[in-house]
Amino acid sequence: MSIIFIALGVPSQYNPPMRQVILVLLGLSVVLNAGQLALQILEHQRHPSTIAFHSLGDKFKGLETVFSHVRAVGYYTDKNIDEPLVVAQFEQAQYLLAPTVLDLNHTDYAWVIFDCTSPQEAFNKIKELGLQPLKMNNFGIILAFNPQAHRLKP
Repeated sequence: MSIIFIALGVPSQYNPPMRQVILVLLGLSVVLNAGQLALQILEHQRHPSTIAFHSLGDKFKGLETVFSHVRAVGYYTDKNIDEPLVVAQFEQAQYLLAPTVLDLNHTDYAWVIFDCTSPQEAFNKIKELGLQPLKMNNFGIILAFNPQAHRLKP
């Protein structure tokens, strides 16, 4: 116990009750910080869509195997592309899925990724365009197939 006090710079001449108070305060601080960390971890697990900036591309993981032999796909979003976070997410998706090229807001491809403000908005747009939704992940990213894509090419 005296090693802790030496490390903290507490002189050894403090009486035992003072040492106990300091030790209790130190222990209380550790417990409160550990509790706060646990709460933050639980909150992050409950809301996985609140991911860190450097992990924005994680929303698109798994698609790289689907597009391994695809040169280009459509990427549709109804989000404001002037917002830095929206641009960053698009860039992260492009990076993760490279060498497949994402063509922003073009739906004439056989495969189209939908990243909308809500899944319902995405499904409405998919229906409007006559596409077929194939899969949606936990982040609301939807992969759709365009059955008319082969007729659209010259």
